[in-house]
This record gives sequence, C-alpha cells and structure tokens, in this order.
Amino acid sequence: MNEIIIKQSKVKSIGLIILGIVMLLACVFVLAFGTIHKNIVYIIIGIIGMGFFVPCEIYSVKRALNPKPLLVITEDGITDMSSACSVGFIAWNEIESVSVIRVFSQRLIAITVYDIDKLLHRISSAKQKVIKANLKFNYPPIAISLNTADVNFNEVLSIIQSKLNEHNLRVNN
Repeated sequence: MNEIIIKQSKVKSIGLIILGIVMLLACVFVLAFGTIHKNIVYIIIGIIGMGFFVPCEIYSVKRALNPKPLLVITEDGITDMSSACSVGFIAWNEIESVSVIRVFSQRLIAITVYDIDKLLHRISSAKQKVIKANLKFNYPPIAISLNTADVNFNEVLSIIQSKLNEHNLRVNN
C-alpha cells in the first residue's frame, strides 16, 4: 500500500514553542500590570490568556518531544493528526469536498463530509464540540493545519485532491 506521511518540521516546531513562550510572557506581564495597578480588566485578560496559552504550549512541547505524523494519506483515506482537535481517519468515501479556508493569516485544508453525524459519533465529546463550533461559525467540520509541516501546503492540498478524485473515478466507473 502506497502511503504518504506528512511529518512535522523540527525548526517550525521550535519556532511555535518560542512564539508560545513569548505569548505566555506577555500574559504574565499583563496580569502583573493589572495586579500592580489594581485593574481588573488587565487581570482578567492575563488570566484568560494564560488559560489559553499554557495548554497550547504544553501541547506544542509534547508534540515536539514526541513527534507524530501530522497527516497520513493512503489509498483508503487520510488520517489527520495535525492538532489536538484532529478527528483521525477519514475514508475517501466519507469526504464530500476539499478546499482551502483562511483563519486570520493561516491557511487550512477544509474537509466537508457527507454524514456529519457518523463522524461525530466516533470522536470524543471534546472534539465533537470543536466540530459543532466550526459548523456554527460556518466553517467546515474538519480543518487541517499544516503550519509545522515539513512540506509545502499546496503540495499536500494537491495530493489530497488528486487522491480524492482518483477514488471518485474508481467508484463511479
């Protein structure tokens, strides 16, 4: 079986960790500033920021120390492991469409499935909440981030689209 493994770049992973440290330090600074000046708004912003960036930083460090593929593309489908909210294996026959979305300056590979309930049934409740939030904001249910990938975004997108087209041709013939 021919499989394509998209790995994580060590350099990009270290860059992400450094960015996380900078953001955490900024949150600590905002919290300290709010505490010194007795400003509840800054205190709340600092606490919320730390509540967000600490788990992100822990995840980034764990991911860098124990690298796993971000994405595995096979003849049967794709296995998404690109983030903490990844859904795992998605068969080609489940995929309705593949496109690109932008969230701020980040490009993501967006995947829409035919049967969202089937997908939701096989993932954890936390991941279900993320997918439902995506749908609520008119985003596709699956968004694959390749920020730390060791290959070009457009190459991966092209491979996925090509494999999906091959699958659809096999099924329709």
